[in-house]
Formats: sequence, C-alpha cells, structure tokens
Amino acid sequence: MSIRSAFKKENGILIGMIHLSPLLSMRGFKGMKVMLREALADLRALERAGFDGALIENDHDRPHTEFANTAQIASFTAVAEAVIAEARIPVGVQMMLNDWKSSFAIAQATGARFTRLDVFVDHVTSEWGELNPNPKEIMSEKKKLCPDLLLFTDVQVKYKTMVRTRPLTTSAKLALANGADGLVITGNATGEETPTKKIEMIRRAFPSAKIFVGAGVNEKNVREQLALANGAIVGTSIKKGRRISLASAKKLKKALKDTRV
Repeated sequence: MSIRSAFKKENGILIGMIHLSPLLSMRGFKGMKVMLREALADLRALERAGFDGALIENDHDRPHTEFANTAQIASFTAVAEAVIAEARIPVGVQMMLNDWKSSFAIAQATGARFTRLDVFVDHVTSEWGELNPNPKEIMSEKKKLCPDLLLFTDVQVKYKTMVRTRPLTTSAKLALANGADGLVITGNATGEETPTKKIEMIRRAFPSAKIFVGAGVNEKNVREQLALANGAIVGTSIKKGRRISLASAKKLKKALKDTRV
C-alpha cells in the first residue's frame, strides 16, 4: 500500500492521536465501555475537523514496557476493531513502548492501515530501559503477517538517547533502506516544537522520502513545517486534557488549508 492510496493524497496529511485510557491490567483502567466511548468520541471529532487519519496509541499505560502483556493486547484489539469499524478515515495502531509484534498483529486483525514505530534502526536508552531492535527481524514479521501495512518509523525519537551518537541523516538512511514507508521527525518531547532545521535536513538529504512531523505541530507552525514535510501526527495541540478538542482540531485544519502544501 502507498501513502497516496491510504490517504488519497501525499501532502498536507493530518493524523490525529487517539490516546486510549489505561488498558486492561494497567493502573487507572476505567473499564472497556469507558475506553471505547472516549476513543469513538475522539474519532468523530477528528473526522468532523477534516483530519486525514487517526492513530490509536496506549501512551497512558504506565510503566511503559518494550512489549505489552496479553491483557493489554486483548483490550487494545477490542477497542481498535470497534473504532475502525466506524471510521471514515484511515486508522493506525501503535502499541507502546515499541511493541512491533503486537502492533502488526492488531493491525492485521482489525484492518488498521498503518502503524508507527518509535525505534526501528537506532540503539537507544530511555527511562524505560534500553532498546536495540533488529530491523530485519521486524520487516520479516511484517512481510509474513501484514505486508500491505504502512510503516512509519521515528529516527532518533524524542525521550530517547542514542547509545552511540551519529548524524540524523544516517538513521534516516538506514530506516529507508530497511523498508520504512515514512520517516517521523520529532524534537525532544511531546508537545515541544520539532526544530524546522531537522525537517529541512532530512528533506534535503532525501528529497523523495515521505516525512511526517511527529511532535509539536500547532496552528502557528503548521504552514512552515508542512511546506517541508508530507504530513504531521498531532496530539497535544488539539486536545483538551486527554481528549480531542473539536474546536482546536478545526483551527489546525483551517491553518493548514490557508496555505499551499
């Protein structure tokens, strides 16, 4: 599957985050009905605002672990299936912290169109531990389980520290060479603006790559940043508390429509 076939365009793509409340077995679990009601409300808000896609993620599960437990996987799958059944826009799934195995399986079971992987080719450390995934193993599983799934991969992602420093362009080159359909560029933290110079660097180095800004896009910077990137994955600037604000999502979409990308 190509980005154009999934989103019906290649530029100006806005993907909104549906952050699930804590999953089954996790601290703060509110029940499946509450989780589903919140997720569907977020989906409807994104659709009404004119967003091009939605990404379901379990960021509120604490502590993060590299791979999820069975209760998390089961409850995530149930919610994702229900959301996708009602969605009029492409929906992706991402199991935190970096559980590509579960993300691929959930995507195939529910009909999700894409996934995001925070760590694909980089060896990093974080407060949740060390991550050093094998991209060949990841792509082998993807080919076996869900070959048509779009894979968006971060390079030198926020909240992670490289074990051995190297240029951002080196990580980007490795991600593309190993099969990433899109590169996700972030700053240092959620909600913090991604430096435009980082986006410019990747665009110059890889003119034909599909680039998504993965943090800090808002109505003030969306014109500048999406003049360089193909799209953005947006959460903080369109939320009120933990849920999508229709008014904020509409403002961001309008700011993007007022420019040419």
